This record gives sequence, C-alpha cells and structure tokens, in this order.
Amino acid sequence: MTNLTTLIDTYGMLKTEIGQLEAEKKKLEAALAEVPAGAYESADYRLTISDSVRSGYDKELSTKLKELTEAYVAGLSRQYLTAHSTETAIRTHRVGLPTGKSLAA
Repeated sequence: MTNLTTLIDTYGMLKTEIGQLEAEKKKLEAALAEVPAGAYESADYRLTISDSVRSGYDKELSTKLKELTEAYVAGLSRQYLTAHSTETAIRTHRVGLPTGKSLAA
C-alpha cells in the first residue's frame, strides 16, 4: 500500500499550487479585459478573445420555477420518483492544513 501521508502531502501541495495558479489566472484575465475581441499571437501561443451574451432567468423567475418544480415533485408518488431516479457515485476530495497549522506560520 502507498504511504498515505505522502499522498496527503502531495495532494495538498498540488491543491495549493492550483489555488495560486487560479489566482494568477484571474489577474491575467482582468488585464486582458481591456483587450478588444480578436485573435492574438505570441511566439508560443495564440489567444482568441470572443465576446458573447448568455441569457438566463432573473432571480424572481428562477425562484418561481424552483417553487413550481418543488410543488410538482411533491405531488408525485414515491414509486414514480423511485422508478425515474438514478444514482451517481461521487467522490469528493478536500484538502487543508492540519489542525493547528496555518500558512502564515
């Protein structure tokens, strides 16, 4: 069996790096916000910036639809819900610092 503490440490370091990279990515995207839509190239990469608009429901309609859906589902029989339900296995990994430790230390 693999050493669990090594797996935990490696996973934690990777998640920390990903967090730092995500923060850096947000800063770069903010800097690119001023660049007009179009295609741009550097020596190594090509960047295409596209502007689009997505539509969705406002909060009032979303709330109403949720209420209607909940009321509709509440009126269905347990047997119907069971017959038309599926299960999906999901595994979640969360990582953090050990108890009593902080990044500042």
